[in-house]
Amino acid sequence: MTHIDYSANGLGKPAPEWFQVGRSIGELANTWAARHDIIAHIGEEVSGGAPAAFNPNLAEIQVSTNQVFAGVKPHLIGDFNLRATQYEFAKATGAVIHEAFHARFSHWSLEEANAELKQDEFKGMMLLEEGRIEFQGIQVAPEGKNFLRACAMDLVIADCEEAFTKEPNTYAAATLVALVHARIDAGVLEEGEAKSLVKLVDDYLQPATVDKLRDVARRFQAHSHHTNATLLYPLAREWAELVREAAKENGDPTPEEAADGFASASAEFQEAMRDAMEDLKSSVVISTNDDLADQETKEEWKEQVEANQKRADESQQNKDTAKEIFSKGSHGGKNSTRSHLETSRAPLAEERRAAVVVAKMLEQAKYRDRSQTDVDSATPPGRLRTRALVQRNAMRARGVYQEVEPWKKTVRKQTDNPDLTVGVMVDISGSMHYAMKPMAVTAYVLSEAVRRVQGRTAMVYYGNSVFPTLKPGEHLSEVKIYGANDSTEEFDPAFRALDGALNLLNGEGARLLVVVSDGHYRSDQRSEAREWMRRCEEAGVAVLWMPFDSGNTIKSLVRNQRGVTILEGDLDPVTAASEIGRAAATALTNVGRRNNA
Repeated sequence: MTHIDYSANGLGKPAPEWFQVGRSIGELANTWAARHDIIAHIGEEVSGGAPAAFNPNLAEIQVSTNQVFAGVKPHLIGDFNLRATQYEFAKATGAVIHEAFHARFSHWSLEEANAELKQDEFKGMMLLEEGRIEFQGIQVAPEGKNFLRACAMDLVIADCEEAFTKEPNTYAAATLVALVHARIDAGVLEEGEAKSLVKLVDDYLQPATVDKLRDVARRFQAHSHHTNATLLYPLAREWAELVREAAKENGDPTPEEAADGFASASAEFQEAMRDAMEDLKSSVVISTNDDLADQETKEEWKEQVEANQKRADESQQNKDTAKEIFSKGSHGGKNSTRSHLETSRAPLAEERRAAVVVAKMLEQAKYRDRSQTDVDSATPPGRLRTRALVQRNAMRARGVYQEVEPWKKTVRKQTDNPDLTVGVMVDISGSMHYAMKPMAVTAYVLSEAVRRVQGRTAMVYYGNSVFPTLKPGEHLSEVKIYGANDSTEEFDPAFRALDGALNLLNGEGARLLVVVSDGHYRSDQRSEAREWMRRCEEAGVAVLWMPFDSGNTIKSLVRNQRGVTILEGDLDPVTAASEIGRAAATALTNVGRRNNA
């Protein structure tokens, strides 16, 4: 068997341009092998000339670029951890899965088996292991079956070439039983696809012998003690004895006699078997492309249904949170917070002017809402739908010239100046006591600015609990200053309340979240804040974070979150109105550009 390489040095250092592909293939192999130690080597050729191989001594998956990625540049391949890449390069995925199943199930000692068995017995055992690991694999991971089918005949043809050139007819035909018939019994190939090949093998071995060999293969595949192969030795001996008897009846030499001079199958045998295998390969490729496309569609539908259900559950939870919180008064409910309203006054003239400045900034923000539609096309650009391409080629081979559109592209439509929705969260924990007055002015300025541009806004304060200071549809007509006396910060319910009230994550138009907080949270709320910021970035919600200090804590909290704009420093909201407005407008603009990239 050419799929296990026991060399101590492996294949050496791969080409640098394949490093990234090799890394992702190694991660994919570990997933299917249920291991964590496998690495991948991507090279022009692998041990034994097969499309792929596994080296157990080095825990190395080897993949041949000449066979698996023929004509494809590495920078065009992508990440094999993504299902879309796996389906686009299904044959490569199948080859990796096959070797990963060797890594998962072939844990017994081949050295001990080789010492225990005769040469033809050991060879039979190695051939039968090919079908066993695929049978065992699709029992635990049935979603791998179509990927295995995509590369099955490439593996079979590569493995048979050695048998054709080094063994007489009977032994070469037995190799086909181990590689093709056993895969049929394993559930990877289908009997109906291989009719011509099955008939040819029957002619060389006789149906009764083939049936006995397949029975041995099925019992071999059922062996599930992956670290101990001693129970497989009698099966390997039984297999070898059946082949010897068939060779004797056919007048073919024994392996020992073949080694002394008879080196290959007949030219007639080789030609007939190669033609039959190529026909089988074509049938498998066409049907597997359809099966893979159906499987991918079902997975996408399942993921979409699960995502929609998760989104619906989350949205309902957030609406329930909003209903509970916004039904409270602006004091947060009985015994829920130590903070309370300390001062309420009419806005000063300069504060009203600051709101006008911020409103103008928001009005001028070059935000574009996004919408997109997938369109099928007969020509590039776009993503090639390989199933449609194979169908077109298959129809043309039969003389049917029907137009097929194998390319899919996304058409995006932009909407300038959409409706604006702004949610404001204000931290009232003790660490924010120094900033309560400028925070109150900031809250008024933002609320008034959004009202002036006909936007929707809502505002909550959060500490030991969450309470509303501005419900959706209301107008904050006064500057309200609260005390910062709470000992903690309930960020998660505060965000949920705003999302439930304003539909920030799933809404349309320009959406802005303003967080006024220094970010000094307990660990669970730090995790929640980081996750909600990530969700905002995914959903196209711009975030303006105002810590009223150096912003170092916030920078650490939301690092790598491109959707968050931090306006640091001890700001006076009146004199810094332009900065606040510019930061809010910039946050909206940046998100708009990313959404329409």
